[in-house]
Amino acid sequence: MTAADFGVDPSTATNPEQYVTLLRRVRDQSGLAYREIARRAQRNGDVLPASTLATMLGRPTLPRRELVSALLRACQVADDRVSAWLAAWGRLAAARATAPPAAPDGRPPRRPGRPPAGPAARAPAPIGSTARSDGVGRPTDGATALRLIPASGTGPRIGRADGSGAGPDRTGPRVSPWPTAAEVRPVENRPGAPVPYQLPPAPPLMLGRSAEIDRLLASTAADAAVCLVEGAGGVGKSALALHVAHRIVGRYDGGCLYTDLRGATAGIAPAEPADVLGRFLRALGAPTVPASLDEASALLRTWTAERGVLVVLDNAASAAQIRPLLPSGPGCTTIITSRWMLPDLDTTARIRLDPLPDDAALALLTGLTGPERVRAEPAAAATVVRRCGGLPLALRIVGARAGARPDASLASLATRLDDEGLRLDTLEVGDLSVRASLHLGYQAFEGAPQSDRREAARLFRLAALPSWTHLTPHGCAALADLPVDAAERSLDALADAHLVESAGGDRYRFHDIVRLYARERAQAVDDPSHREQALGRLTAWLLATTIRAARLLYPQDRFGIDEPTGPVRPDPPLHTVADAWDWFDREHTNLLLIARQQTAAGRTLTEVGDLALVAAKFLDYAGYIAEQQQFGHLAVTAANRRGDRAGEASGLNIVAVALLRQGRIDDAIPLLERSLAVQRELGDRGREAAILNNLGNALRDRGDLTGALHRLRAALEIRRQLGQRHKEAMVLDNLALVHQRLGDHSRAIACHEAGLALTDSGTDPLREAQALVNFAETLQAAGDHRAAIARAGESLEICRRYEHQRGIGLALQVLGNAHAGLGHAALAHQHWRDALDRLDGLDPPACAQLRAALAGATTTGSG
Repeated sequence: MTAADFGVDPSTATNPEQYVTLLRRVRDQSGLAYREIARRAQRNGDVLPASTLATMLGRPTLPRRELVSALLRACQVADDRVSAWLAAWGRLAAARATAPPAAPDGRPPRRPGRPPAGPAARAPAPIGSTARSDGVGRPTDGATALRLIPASGTGPRIGRADGSGAGPDRTGPRVSPWPTAAEVRPVENRPGAPVPYQLPPAPPLMLGRSAEIDRLLASTAADAAVCLVEGAGGVGKSALALHVAHRIVGRYDGGCLYTDLRGATAGIAPAEPADVLGRFLRALGAPTVPASLDEASALLRTWTAERGVLVVLDNAASAAQIRPLLPSGPGCTTIITSRWMLPDLDTTARIRLDPLPDDAALALLTGLTGPERVRAEPAAAATVVRRCGGLPLALRIVGARAGARPDASLASLATRLDDEGLRLDTLEVGDLSVRASLHLGYQAFEGAPQSDRREAARLFRLAALPSWTHLTPHGCAALADLPVDAAERSLDALADAHLVESAGGDRYRFHDIVRLYARERAQAVDDPSHREQALGRLTAWLLATTIRAARLLYPQDRFGIDEPTGPVRPDPPLHTVADAWDWFDREHTNLLLIARQQTAAGRTLTEVGDLALVAAKFLDYAGYIAEQQQFGHLAVTAANRRGDRAGEASGLNIVAVALLRQGRIDDAIPLLERSLAVQRELGDRGREAAILNNLGNALRDRGDLTGALHRLRAALEIRRQLGQRHKEAMVLDNLALVHQRLGDHSRAIACHEAGLALTDSGTDPLREAQALVNFAETLQAAGDHRAAIARAGESLEICRRYEHQRGIGLALQVLGNAHAGLGHAALAHQHWRDALDRLDGLDPPACAQLRAALAGATTTGSG
């Protein structure tokens, strides 16, 4: 046996359940999360989703051969050891194939020693009987009947019913020492046996959970249902479970069992399954509790097999803690709550609780404080709801505070909750505390003996420092100076504990209150210099990745900034133009928020200015006008603090372009003229040409076509002098639009054609798409509608390839105009409607034109 499969020997498995237990041990000792195993399996060419893996390791049945192979390969078990595992699998599969066939009615054979259901089962078998339910006179399949050891220790020892176990007398009758399920039925045969009812009181208010209640109610109707309610601390899992349990408890003649497993209880270790089993068995009337956990678990299943028992396992810490406590009778139901996802627990239903939506949270606050107070201060109530983030625990605390001081206003509470420095302090009353609830989940990482768990705690703290909306493994790796796969494992572990939330794909996010707690822990644990270095690493990585994305999208544009020196760690996950566009589209808000945070703190100001210059072009193409304008202001602020006049002028240019996109021409032109003066003074010819180009566009849109021609021709001359063919093509395209406005369509078309000839196809596809749609606009204005449709179609194809929403909308607008010119009213109307859907919020002037066109088409149609 080698370390390749962690010292686990599959040949020792004698049944499928033991085989699965050994597989689970391999997975546990590998230290790999379920998602990581799934990813590795995919890289190996295997199919093993994390959900399938969780189900496979949670069931006592033999998994499919290919799933076993995929798991072992993902855990890097050597090929010869994989062969040994598959040989053991084949042996168990062959044994399963020779098992007794199903009964003629199609039902599986009854378990040994279990009487048939129904009236025939009511009469208890004689204590010494060895008859099977099928009439055969001895136990089948080597079934083992275990004997109880009395507390005095003088009674018979544990042995097998066939006499092969230890014991002084093997000649007497073979007696089954535990009562059968029929013998312990509390109603018909054991009227003195207790029927436990252990449920705590139901919550007095349960609002906003109708859908989850219905799902849980429906899930409990299944035979042997095992329902997991999981979610973050304070989200109301226990309240939901108890609410539903009180509604269904009447179904269960055998009563109900409840325990708090203390999976997240301050200062108290999680409950031991053996202790819980002892309490359950005594509540059910078992005369003696076995010392062995396995035997006690088996006895629980025996005593509940023919009883209908409801079991509520609240606040579970792990699947291993739960498994011994599960009844298996078809009439039993188990409801489990946990702040952990427990992917390795085999369940019949999983119900995730998210924070309450605002309307439900307001209804709960109203119920807790009284409708009069909410009606009297609606704005304060709305603030309280927003700052509580939909957490029922937080709302309960606010309700308790308000109830303790009926004369106090909700506005005072709202003010304290609005202050991030006071919010967690405000969300404490008596023994209710949001901070304490969150600390329990965090402490499972910070106080863990495993280094990877402590690393996850550190990442949890550091990841709360940036003002980003979403976390990514690459960003977190840069922030915490970790390998990407280590950051992924930490994020997965934190998501399993509901300390961060999965946002789809490889993205995660914090709940607002959890972020406050994590920042609090960072300030308490991490040195200030370490926190600043982490933010600096993240900002530097974001800039390097932004430059990488820009190089893919605009390979001929250098932006006038310095390239990052040395290798970028981690390596940005960008390889194609589509990767770059997608990255910008997902991360542009994060870029802005972190740039704003760093500017406010006076850190990494050079990087902020460079980030603005590089991101601005994408924001302009994509139509994110407000962010473009904010980035420009940040660039101006950062440059002013550094005394960088060139950087200030570049920032003003960014702001001006954003104003032009909003149609605020008179506000933009003074900024452009101011920026132009600085660049001319500094002698930066390239940036002078860029501002002249933008100034020409502004004058064109204001109607000063002569002034526009003058500025654009000056920009064209500089581009030609500098040999910047790509930039020359852009100026020619803008000149063409001026000639179009002047009615000189032949000259406009010539400029478009000259510009496209200078554009190397594929090097800047989004700029090419813009040039094509401008050309189509000129052709449509010249009356060549079919040629316009062809050019607009080419632009549309490029933009759809990169999911460039603004470009798609502009191409559809021109297509609509051209089809209208051909008299295709219905098709034009459809294109305009689709264009408006794409451009709404991205291009206000274009949207105004589209609404006018749609209104005119409607008026014409009605006339």
